[in-house]
Amino acid sequence: MGRVDVARWKAILVQLVVFACVGGAFNVLYGLLYVLLRAELSAQPANAIALVLSTIAGTFGHRRITFGVRGTERTATHQALGLVLLGFSLAVTAGSLWLLGALVDAPSRTQEVAVLVAANLGTGLVRFFVFRVVMVGRNRRRPQGLGSPGASEPPVGIEPTTWS
Repeated sequence: MGRVDVARWKAILVQLVVFACVGGAFNVLYGLLYVLLRAELSAQPANAIALVLSTIAGTFGHRRITFGVRGTERTATHQALGLVLLGFSLAVTAGSLWLLGALVDAPSRTQEVAVLVAANLGTGLVRFFVFRVVMVGRNRRRPQGLGSPGASEPPVGIEPTTWS
């Protein structure tokens, strides 16, 4: 593995850590929303609403903080992708809740939240790699006019010389 390859993998690792931290904050938001909604709704609707709201907020957060996307260009595309990935997350989390209910008679809220957070961490890895390909690209070069409205900055942890 060459020096450029090592630098690239280090940059991706740093970006993954930033993605995890940002995602962790939105997982906390998701958990809080779920607990608040669960007081009035059953588990599946509370889960779905909490996922939609935290996904929309999280996509904005990842665009800005993790991937350095500025401006409104491609916002709709990124949000649509976030909602498609939400469908995947919803299937995984709904399946996790179903499995918990099948294995545990009357699971506690703590058990539900633990299962949902674990499921979201797994789907978060999928989200990272899909968002990274779409927002950063595999062979993307530094854009012209960096700093202009809608331009991207190098993603977190990726220096302009290794941003490719």
